[in-house]
Amino acid sequence: MNQVIKASDLKAAGVPGYVIDLKCRPGGPWQRILPGVVLLSATPPTRTQRLHAALAYAGPKAVVTGVDALHAQGLASLPPPPRIHLLQPATTRRTCPDHVLLERTTRPPRVVRESGLPLAEPTRATLDAARHERDPLRQHHLLSTAVRSGLCTVATLTKELNAGNKRGTATTRATLRLLSTLLH
Repeated sequence: MNQVIKASDLKAAGVPGYVIDLKCRPGGPWQRILPGVVLLSATPPTRTQRLHAALAYAGPKAVVTGVDALHAQGLASLPPPPRIHLLQPATTRRTCPDHVLLERTTRPPRVVRESGLPLAEPTRATLDAARHERDPLRQHHLLSTAVRSGLCTVATLTKELNAGNKRGTATTRATLRLLSTLLH
């Protein structure tokens, strides 16, 4: 059980708002981990609980992308980033605290469900992670690891990259060209 619940769901189940506030005080048995989202535990949230909390906060159309989506789809060798990366529809205007990156998109990815989480398919998740990686060596490692694992190919990554926004993709394109020559 991930113990993450929206405060509105607690209220709908009959828990008064003042009880939620009381239990979420410092030293209490619960904690607010995002606005309107409660962890029914006083222990620090796990990465999975943080993922569920971010999704509860962002709404039903949000999708996990980047390294967290790749981890959930079997690529556990990459270190988790400091922020949880979610995609949300372009029409959504939600902002989030520093530890969650909410990115609006007009091109929603194909969704894969794993352990109850809506995830961007591996090619899109890989590119979303690569676009936000500023270190060229770590970006190269990310892309090559995803390709070597069989989650995606250089061709599918290139096709997805060409279909999306071109801004800020020069390093990713160069890395994909290099990987293409190294793998052929």
